[in-house]
Amino acid sequence: MEKKFEFGLVLGRFHHLHKGHQQMIEMARSLCQKTLILIGSAQESGTLRNPFKVETREAIIRQIYQEDDVMIGTMSDMTNENDICFEWGNYILQNVEKMTGRTPDLMVYGKDESRKGWFSEQDSQKFSELIVARGRIDISATKLREFLVKDEKEKWMQYVPEAIWDKYEGLREELLQVNDYKR
Repeated sequence: MEKKFEFGLVLGRFHHLHKGHQQMIEMARSLCQKTLILIGSAQESGTLRNPFKVETREAIIRQIYQEDDVMIGTMSDMTNENDICFEWGNYILQNVEKMTGRTPDLMVYGKDESRKGWFSEQDSQKFSELIVARGRIDISATKLREFLVKDEKEKWMQYVPEAIWDKYEGLREELLQVNDYKR
């Protein structure tokens, strides 16, 4: 099957990757010749919302996606992760262009109202968007972290790709180093 787009982008914090993220990535890969998985909030770790180091998040994604059609990059927040403005969208596009030399043809992401405020009308004309409904796979990284804290491995395994099941203990250990999760 011929792919409709040359280059797709999936942007997320991936704290940590789950089957919902995997579904978005697989959709992008099915439609695009090349897909960039861009790990956001790269500067953040050790907090309630962003507990994992960017190296941990990247290693998990690399364990699953080793094919030539996937690129993985990291990007720090512009000021903070709540940058919901056209400058933020422009910052994303500039970072992607620095990494790849081009603007994506397709952006794939989960349904999130804040994304409406990321791109000006002029910028949004540069690419197509595919919004994946979150209800298709009822999981969040927040829920995964809860399973890790409570040591509910079987529940955690239901929502993550089998390829990373061996990461459970390391993820749990890293998470429990964060003060907010020690309690």
